[in-house]
Amino acid sequence: MNNKQILKNKVGFLEQSLLEADWTIKQMALRIDAMQEQIDKYKKSGDKKDLEQNNDLIIDLIKKRLDIGAEQYHQNVPIMPRDDITRDNFYEAVEEALDLSVYLSAYMLRLMEEKERREFEPTTADEHNHKEKDENREEEESSA
Repeated sequence: MNNKQILKNKVGFLEQSLLEADWTIKQMALRIDAMQEQIDKYKKSGDKKDLEQNNDLIIDLIKKRLDIGAEQYHQNVPIMPRDDITRDNFYEAVEEALDLSVYLSAYMLRLMEEKERREFEPTTADEHNHKEKDENREEEESSA
């Protein structure tokens, strides 16, 4: 396989991944809207039966992930090697855990950078005006 074919395969894989991610995001947005409707209904009625319990939400998320996996792999999760000799649940779980650590680390770095940026931003109008005056004074001094 030459470099052009490898690149073409990678582009195809990325396109497919983007389509799957887009679909997942749309499904999550629909779920969020449905949950918000339930919260609004609860706020009006005050009846706890109008709220889903946390365990129900967790089970729903797991079911959705299983449905996505079944669609992607065209089968349920294999339990025994005879169910699918090409899959190794332990190996895949380790890969997923490593991916999770990468994504969480990247997100943590993003939060840290945003926090650091916010620490140096003015938080009140007075601080903003003071900062602007200092910047203008520095520009005047450097141009003189």
